[in-house]
Amino acid sequence: MERSFRVRLCGIAEKDRNVLKRILAITESRTRTYTIVNGAPDAEADIIIVNADDSDATSEWTQNYIDENGISRLPTILASKNKLDNKKYSTTTLPFFPTRVLKCLDEVTVKDLNFTPELRIDESQEDPPENSGVRDYKTQLSNQELETFIGTRANLNAGFKKNSVLVVDDSLPVRKALDMKLRLMDYEVHHAANGDEALRMLRGMHPEIIFLDVVMPGIDGYEVCKQIKRNKITKHIPVIMLTSRSSPFDKVKGKLAGCNNYLTKPVEHDEFEQVVANLRK
Repeated sequence: MERSFRVRLCGIAEKDRNVLKRILAITESRTRTYTIVNGAPDAEADIIIVNADDSDATSEWTQNYIDENGISRLPTILASKNKLDNKKYSTTTLPFFPTRVLKCLDEVTVKDLNFTPELRIDESQEDPPENSGVRDYKTQLSNQELETFIGTRANLNAGFKKNSVLVVDDSLPVRKALDMKLRLMDYEVHHAANGDEALRMLRGMHPEIIFLDVVMPGIDGYEVCKQIKRNKITKHIPVIMLTSRSSPFDKVKGKLAGCNNYLTKPVEHDEFEQVVANLRK
């Protein structure tokens, strides 16, 4: 699934506009592409980037796009040379920096425009291995996009909130897909790349749901699930096993390990939502 988004600029200087055009040209081969639109304020656009340092630009934006409730009719990104602390709108820096502005645009398409092609949970789209010789800029950008949606969650010792989940999978694309979907469902998401890391994180922590891959480096998902269910503190946490194995024998192994549900990759959006909804009842 691909989609092109039209970006309107408000108060952006010509030199910054030209830089942004070159940055957006990079997106031509991506799932999300972006183009700058010109014309009157009522011309169709999907996203608007406003120069927050320019009072004329913010006045124009307010006059043409802010409704009676004080909310912008278009998803808005505020750009500034200074660090902005704005909880209502996304922000980026001036001058434009490629990874920052693309990260901001991508997040707006997810949060405000509900464009989520990544929600098909599948590990078949893995990035090339480090020794593959693939090192072009677009591949590196793709890796940065994956990291964008997961980010760093270093403060694990703070404990889990009631509406948190733990995703255990060695595949970065799978963790990305789960992270995006679960955050859109108002979960706080924590990640582990293998079973040992997951078991360490679960000491004194109590997520609402655990998503657990079967095939991982070190101990496999079946053994991790058994240890979770043997522990009197964690045994009541629902465990959803994720695997590309679809044989009846593998599903039986999952049930014997104590999992509450068993999803076969690729997992489609509707199936995933239904399984999570059933656990929340």
